[in-house]
Amino acid sequence: MNLIEQLTRIDFTYNEQLIINLILEHTERVLHMSIYELAKFTNSSTSTIVRLCKTGVSGFKEFKIKLTRDLELYYQTINNIDVNMPFQARDSDLLISKKIAQLTQETINSTQSQLSNDVLTKSVDYLLKAQNIIAIGVSNSFIRLVDFQTKLLRINLYVRLTQLQPEQFYLATNATKKDVALIVSYSGNTAEIVNEAKIFKQNGTPIIAITSNPESLLASYASELLLIPNDEKAAFKVSTFSSQLAIEYVLNVLYSCIFNRNFDANYGSQKPTPISTLKF
Repeated sequence: MNLIEQLTRIDFTYNEQLIINLILEHTERVLHMSIYELAKFTNSSTSTIVRLCKTGVSGFKEFKIKLTRDLELYYQTINNIDVNMPFQARDSDLLISKKIAQLTQETINSTQSQLSNDVLTKSVDYLLKAQNIIAIGVSNSFIRLVDFQTKLLRINLYVRLTQLQPEQFYLATNATKKDVALIVSYSGNTAEIVNEAKIFKQNGTPIIAITSNPESLLASYASELLLIPNDEKAAFKVSTFSSQLAIEYVLNVLYSCIFNRNFDANYGSQKPTPISTLKF
């Protein structure tokens, strides 16, 4: 059992437990304190700190060495992050950063495992052959689509995209068989998204859908379906970290595949963003 586990499992007195709670909540900070600073920080005495530090070790110096080692080992074992609640109230800033990094890796790996070469190839074909690329999304998904639009502008491809729902309706209404719709919806059942997907379908416009729900109404209208993990199910969550990471990853993959279809020309056409020069 490492030191962190010992500190969470041993029965301490009420006052000692308050000190332990502060040490566990501010572990990285404690590692840089002297025994006098720790006593002041925990509103206790150095003798109390020494007594606590003799829980499995000889004293304060060895306590800090063991705590440093065990904290690093703990960081290395962080996995299977809860996408709805990736961190806890008492987690330190550094621990939160570790957990968000792990969540990012797990989300990307899970999303990549659901991609197939056949679906990607057909989706890229639709996007490159379309007379118009029309993108539909709301809220955070819309923001991801704006970034996708900006990337494609750099290789001279334009995505028709508008934030207002009535204008999205007109984009769908005026679409033809020669266009392609790129629709993003985590649930796949958002009312305005489904209504516009239905219009695209009626117009014969191919639909590339990015969603987590293969049984959704959006999925039923899709010509090609790019699935993302369906893990965010809690009514209340810290944020939509996982779903938005997955959506951004899929859009980045689509952009990269499009770029690669004509790699030399696209690479050669890259231009740096103009930088204004102030002259006085």
